[in-house]
Amino acid sequence: MDPQLPTLEEGVTLLEAEDAPAALYRLVGRHLAEADGPAYWLDARNAAVPGAIREHAPRRGARSIRVARAFTGYQHYELARELPARIDPGAALVVAPNVGALYAEDDVPEYEADAMVETTLALLGGVADTANAPVLATAPDPTYAERVAAAADRTLHAEGTRAGLRVEGPDVATDVYWHDWGFQTTIPYWVDLLGTAASARPAATDTPYTASLPGI
Repeated sequence: MDPQLPTLEEGVTLLEAEDAPAALYRLVGRHLAEADGPAYWLDARNAAVPGAIREHAPRRGARSIRVARAFTGYQHYELARELPARIDPGAALVVAPNVGALYAEDDVPEYEADAMVETTLALLGGVADTANAPVLATAPDPTYAERVAAAADRTLHAEGTRAGLRVEGPDVATDVYWHDWGFQTTIPYWVDLLGTAASARPAATDTPYTASLPGI
């Protein structure tokens, strides 16, 4: 388990991670390390990279992932339509990277693409409700990013920092960065742990404080 990453909740979560491409795999890996049941990956633009999945997901979790890979908008749309019937009870996770990206390509007329995006988003939301499984989506293509964000139940923003991967979202903010040699904390971490002095309340920043685990 990676303690600096948030737990994925039921519903649709949009991950914004353009500057931290490994964040998707790390969130998937963390979730599958704690969850039972198969995971379903509705792929677009070859985001389902086996090496990256194996690097961040436990062996059992990586083997549970069932990938359906689309190369055109029409293929993606048909796979999205089939998804509700293919998910087994007890599914652990649904991953849908690059939602809308294939619909924005030139081979799909705009009037069809708009309807396909709305249907796909409705299907993902329905799967999250009926399967009681988190749906983790990304939508880096700007064409439909706002629609995906509006349809999501929550949005997480991930970025790489000098201290490590930082993730922010509703009631979530990375304030401890774990490493093999120890950990780094931030001022918000200590404010949350100890509170602030009544006479002086310095503004919280993300400046890391370096510490080592006992015995390291």
